[in-house]
Amino acid sequence: MLKAKCPKCKGEGTIIAEKMTCPTCLGIGKTSFSLGSGDEGLACEKCQGKGKVIIQSKCPICNGSKTVYYCNQCNKLMKNQTSTGLCLNCQNRKDPVVYSLKPPIDSQLVRKDMHLLSRVESVKKMGVFVKVAPDTNLLIHSKDVTQDYAWDIGEEVIVKVSFINDKGKFFGVPVTFKKFIVESMRGKVRKLQIKDLKPNMMGSFIGLTAKIVSITQTPGPTRFNLVDPTGSISGAAFIKPGERAFPDFEEDMVVSVFGEINTHREIIQIEISDMEQMDSKKSNVLIDEIEKAIDKKATPEKIDFLIKSPILDKLREGLTSAAKRIRKAILTGQPIIIRNHADADGTVAGFAVQLAIIKLMEQEGYDSDTIRIRLKRLPNKPPFYDAIDVTKDLDFALADQIRFGDKLPLFVCLDFGSSTESLFPYLQIKALDLEILVIDHHFPDKEIQELVDIHVNPYFVGGGYELSAGMLGVELARIIYPDIHEEIIHLPAIAGLMDRVEGQEIIEYIKLAEKKGYSVDDLRTIGLAIDFEVYQLRFSEGFNTMKILFGIETNQEWHSRMYNLIGNETKKLLETSVKDSLPHSKKKVLTNGTLLVTIDVELYTHRFTFPNPGKLTGLIFDHYCSKNEDKAVVTLGEGPDFLILRSKGLLINFPEVVKLMQKEIPEAGVEGGGHEVVGSLKFYEGERNKVKTFFVDHLTKLKTNIEKVK
Repeated sequence: MLKAKCPKCKGEGTIIAEKMTCPTCLGIGKTSFSLGSGDEGLACEKCQGKGKVIIQSKCPICNGSKTVYYCNQCNKLMKNQTSTGLCLNCQNRKDPVVYSLKPPIDSQLVRKDMHLLSRVESVKKMGVFVKVAPDTNLLIHSKDVTQDYAWDIGEEVIVKVSFINDKGKFFGVPVTFKKFIVESMRGKVRKLQIKDLKPNMMGSFIGLTAKIVSITQTPGPTRFNLVDPTGSISGAAFIKPGERAFPDFEEDMVVSVFGEINTHREIIQIEISDMEQMDSKKSNVLIDEIEKAIDKKATPEKIDFLIKSPILDKLREGLTSAAKRIRKAILTGQPIIIRNHADADGTVAGFAVQLAIIKLMEQEGYDSDTIRIRLKRLPNKPPFYDAIDVTKDLDFALADQIRFGDKLPLFVCLDFGSSTESLFPYLQIKALDLEILVIDHHFPDKEIQELVDIHVNPYFVGGGYELSAGMLGVELARIIYPDIHEEIIHLPAIAGLMDRVEGQEIIEYIKLAEKKGYSVDDLRTIGLAIDFEVYQLRFSEGFNTMKILFGIETNQEWHSRMYNLIGNETKKLLETSVKDSLPHSKKKVLTNGTLLVTIDVELYTHRFTFPNPGKLTGLIFDHYCSKNEDKAVVTLGEGPDFLILRSKGLLINFPEVVKLMQKEIPEAGVEGGGHEVVGSLKFYEGERNKVKTFFVDHLTKLKTNIEKVK
């Protein structure tokens, strides 16, 4: 049994019980002095001039004896000496205790007659060396290795410590138990919370209790994302390249983590030496605390929108809910899939939200490899969630779950997904109990609103075409990570101009961009460059290219050269496309005075080249609008199985027309959506004439709004 100085009173036998104001000098520290005399007075003898007196009491640990004892078996502190040298717990145990030495290793804790877990490391002439801890061996002499023992390298062996020499070397004998209890034994370690970890603590060995929210296997170490009620931190554990460390530990476990504080790419992390799972009672208490802390931390601070807008004010609750859900996914290590429509407006929305998420991930200790795995942004070619795309997204997510142990993702859809064309893909996502956020400005269908978890759309609050998805996406990004404000302040104007929104909002956003040095021509040129590059990138996000074109975190000379080069070249390309296509357009004035322009964009354009049919239809529409300012104008871009609508001055609700066609000519298989005055639909190729005839006949029945056009 080890006898030692009491750690509480440091061997004094007494402790400071209380400090109180000196009753003699009343806390002044002087017994007498005269005002203005220059005499400072005499120091109080009672408190020695300190103004406080110390009241001491007997140490509660050693009971004033100045010494304590440690159990020979479990090394726990005992107030009194026992005849067996064991604490009461060890005396009452029926099964022997075998100790597993854990980091931080303190070999001074090992006592004679202790039983230790070990593994065979090597066999020499003098005996068998077993590892009882990293960098700590014990020798079993050859004479103690009988024929009953035939071990393989790496085999687990229980040893009894028989001798510890002056140099601290351990010697022992093998023992065998039918039943035994394994307990961990580790040296003293500072138990901290994540908020306590600071850069000036590099190299310190600490312990903390946390919940594992995600595990990522990299080509090097295994990375554990840990959270406690005060914050989150990344932990790295390494065995050998690509091998899973601590394979028995899974996500959502509450564990005690022990390791050394260091940094990875200038972000503080913990290099994990050991982990222990907490018991269920303690785990449940901590999980409740963590959930409350995460919910509080995920709740965004209230910030002002970039502009004043009654519609934005009405959308604040939805945008805040979406931001909170995204922030919570980041804090809990849940992957996020961003899908955005593959045009300038959708790209602004997707890029801004992606950038905000990356910034918050970096702040929370994510490294670049983990960010790449946890966050994906994918351009969406059609203005709806296609069955092919959702199948690929879900399959990749399931593969990542198997490969990296990831949670299944949160889906964020930007600038598309409000129509029933996305219904079946959404049902597939919901079948796996996953959440869907939709931030869109296209006309919404009731079925979608009821299915998805959060749906932000101006139409729900009495809006129309005043706000584009890019504008909403930038405001959402600012709520997710407010410090991103200055970097993306010019992006809403690009989105609004390219998506032709109307109203006071776009005017205000343009003013903000102008304050940053961009003219309207600059913004349009950037938008054209984005449109062109997104088309060329096809299914790639092009994040770094977008940073250059948007002028964010890049060389500003590169920014200016690139957007002017690509944007101006795109202008020429579009002008040529319109010039070549106009001779093939057909004009007709309907009975209600509307100018109807049609063009077969499949026959009179190059396939699979920029501009796409929708873009070209819009350009032809612009041309005829400029020539007919006093008329309602409708342009139809035709294909073998699709129609693209652009209109002005006509009181049309395109989504309602689509529903009417589905009812009146169900044999045509009509599907589509968009805004009230623009959109697209597809149908069976064999019913092309029937669909076009029905649509044109419907246009003739509509009223025009010439005053609005003028």
